[in-house]
Amino acid sequence: MSDHQVDRVLNAIEASTGHVPGYRRAHARGIGFHGRFNPTERARALTTAEHFQGGIVPVVVRLSNGGSTPYTPDRRRGRRGLPLGLAIRFDLASGLRPTWAAASIPNFPARVPEDFAKFTEAQRADPKSGKPNPARLLAFIATHRHLLPALKAVQGMPPPQSFATTRFNGLHAYYLVAADGRRRAFRYRWVPDAGVEELSEQANHDWPPQYLLSEIKQRAAQETIGWNLVFQLAAPGDPVDDVTVQWPETRETVVAGHLSLGRPHEDQQAVEDSVFDPTNVVSGIELSDDPVLHFRSRVYGGSYDRRTSETVPEIKPE
Repeated sequence: MSDHQVDRVLNAIEASTGHVPGYRRAHARGIGFHGRFNPTERARALTTAEHFQGGIVPVVVRLSNGGSTPYTPDRRRGRRGLPLGLAIRFDLASGLRPTWAAASIPNFPARVPEDFAKFTEAQRADPKSGKPNPARLLAFIATHRHLLPALKAVQGMPPPQSFATTRFNGLHAYYLVAADGRRRAFRYRWVPDAGVEELSEQANHDWPPQYLLSEIKQRAAQETIGWNLVFQLAAPGDPVDDVTVQWPETRETVVAGHLSLGRPHEDQQAVEDSVFDPTNVVSGIELSDDPVLHFRSRVYGGSYDRRTSETVPEIKPE
């Protein structure tokens, strides 16, 4: 894993879908909320991590469109959706602030950093047409057929009715460490209280290309929005270092807590300045050897360095 690979990915993102100075290279358009996380007793038995030891934990939540510019629409032609994100920062009593970043995709279309770099480069826009070259992407898929299920899942996502009706997946494996030292590999997901719901035909016809931020602000003002945090526990032999492979749905699951969305954050710029690094964990949770997990941390840092050195344009997205 090198700085060169990080630069390759960031440069390819900018070339494939463009970027706007001062914004994240991915998940550029988002909104921050205050929130509360309430852990369960079952989670406390699995990990010594501070935010699972009981009592309400204040959090900051950022909900986002996965596009690389703030002008990316929330859905594509043919009623196809785009990846969405739920990033969270736990504000612990100790002063520590662990962060996680989950996405609405079921698994990630890259097993190692080199795959990530090549996949991103395969999507770069042609200088003349301004659009990706399908032949380049097909050539990548032909030599990386093990990534096809993940790619098909991303391309076939329907647009959601709301962030509040979207399931978000942590994607990578981590380890829970209990008080007796026992380690359990797990993945996590945020399951919406409102259930998973696609955008209706009527809304698809009536609503503008960008609708998710407006919808969640209106919904949050009228009702309580929440997600259950669910841990999926690995069985012996389940891969913990390959983010492209899903574990069977028959694996044991544990409801580890509940996230309740509160009011929009009063300082949206402070939320935008935050880095929701998926490797930023506290004692009681350990990282797996998943190379893409560690690479994502480097890419997030590189994106932060670039955007904080740029001047944000005066025209803002609606």
